Amino acid sequence: MSDYDKVREQYKPDHITTLMIAESQPPAAGVQSSRQFYRTDCIYREDRLFTNTIRALYREAADIPEATLKEQKEQWLRRFQKDGWYMTEALTYSLPHEVTKQERQKLLLEHFPALLARLKKLAKPHTKIILIKSNVFEVVAEPLRNAGYTVLNQGLLDYPGRFNQHTYRQKLTKLAT
Repeated sequence: MSDYDKVREQYKPDHITTLMIAESQPPAAGVQSSRQFYRTDCIYREDRLFTNTIRALYREAADIPEATLKEQKEQWLRRFQKDGWYMTEALTYSLPHEVTKQERQKLLLEHFPALLARLKKLAKPHTKIILIKSNVFEVVAEPLRNAGYTVLNQGLLDYPGRFNQHTYRQKLTKLAT
């Protein structure tokens, strides 16, 4: 179990109603990254996955300044947990930005059996699954459906990078309702 898995486990709901699956784990603690969703040990300046997910799911968070959301991260993660939401990744390790889309998709396909094994422990067929990022959607959506899982996205959910934050929030809000 990785260090990040231990951090994430603290926020695992007793009953997962909606499981979000991103591409790969964040880099090590302390490394600035927009993927440090469950880390509360320090404030990450580009905590876009966390802030945009919370703003999409909780209407009252939409207008809270980003700095305040980050300061309240532990409270929002506890609410996310209480509401049955959980986030994991298709890959159990971090990918650097330099990895090409083609290489990412190959890795996702190669590691799909391991993802499926982990999902059997996390999700039931009726658990709602939301896939984040085009690579994840394009490679695993159909195989997950074929395995009997309920994948909510009918199209990709853009990763909330520098330019996709508004689109991510709009699409996630629709999927969550």
